[in-house]
Amino acid sequence: MCELFGMSCQKPDRALYSLSSFREFSDDNPDGWGLAFYQNGRAVVQKEAIKAKSSDKFTKLLQDAASKIFIAHIRLATRGEVCHQNCHPFRRTALNRDWVFAHNGTIDSITPHQLSSGTTDSEQAFHRIIDDIESYMDQSVFHGLYPAIKSSIKNLFERYSRDITFNFLLSDGSVLYAFNHYPKNPLYISYREKGYGGAVVISTKKLRSRDYQDWRKIPKDKVVLITDGRILVVSDRL
Repeated sequence: MCELFGMSCQKPDRALYSLSSFREFSDDNPDGWGLAFYQNGRAVVQKEAIKAKSSDKFTKLLQDAASKIFIAHIRLATRGEVCHQNCHPFRRTALNRDWVFAHNGTIDSITPHQLSSGTTDSEQAFHRIIDDIESYMDQSVFHGLYPAIKSSIKNLFERYSRDITFNFLLSDGSVLYAFNHYPKNPLYISYREKGYGGAVVISTKKLRSRDYQDWRKIPKDKVVLITDGRILVVSDRL
């Protein structure tokens, strides 16, 4: 299966050690990699349709990229050909901010979205989530991004059933959102002390490092909001 990585830091930092450890899993996921981070409030997304361990670009990013939020993905192609457009994370500007999204799992029968450049079920789901968030925020009622995201997930379940497998990481540059709906392949979360404070790390595989505190599974079907290296909210079960 594909693997996901996310990190939220109290201050801009590199994820050199963590991403180096995460890259080791690309031997079993050789069909592409992608890394998203934020600079001056704008999302930077770099990706290639090659194994992460074979990528000079990935190696350079490990040295150079600094951010408060990272989302990374290494791909095992199950839907869509091996190409740049099908590598995660995906990016879209909406509500005056840049959103990035990476997913692992399968959503059967999802139809193409007009804004998609690739053919993965993941990208189609991402655009539908953002569509729903925009629609929710346009309502003439009291609203907010957190309930909008919860509503978008519920809508996805209603459209495609709860039988889909749906782990994802999503960010708008301020908050890292995580969601676990893949019983056989959960998301794990850990906390790491840094010299400036702390960092929360999420991964589908426990990274090989003694620097992290105990890895714990993210509760199934609960949205986790992380900002500035701290868990802010854990939702009720959706």
